[in-house]
Amino acid sequence: MNKYDQAWQKLVAAARRAAPAGEDESAPFGFSTRVAALAFGAESPAPSIFARLALRAAAVACVLAVVSVAVNYRAITGAFEGESAVAANDDPVAEVVNLGS
Repeated sequence: MNKYDQAWQKLVAAARRAAPAGEDESAPFGFSTRVAALAFGAESPAPSIFARLALRAAAVACVLAVVSVAVNYRAITGAFEGESAVAANDDPVAEVVNLGS
């Protein structure tokens, strides 16, 4: 049996230990507390493989974002300072015209 089956068997056993059914059909005092305590007392399941992979993927994405900003730092600061040297080197039309002359 796995953990969930064992937890279910504990809950069923707790329900059977309740006072026998008589004229009063309401649950005995403290029954719901015992059942809730048994349900929440069971070991929490391990995180799923999807959750672990999602956290790792988020970490890798953050590292790649930081590395890409670090590699392109000069171009980013140049764009904010108004440097046109970076933009002039990236003009494909100017490069084709320069090849023709």
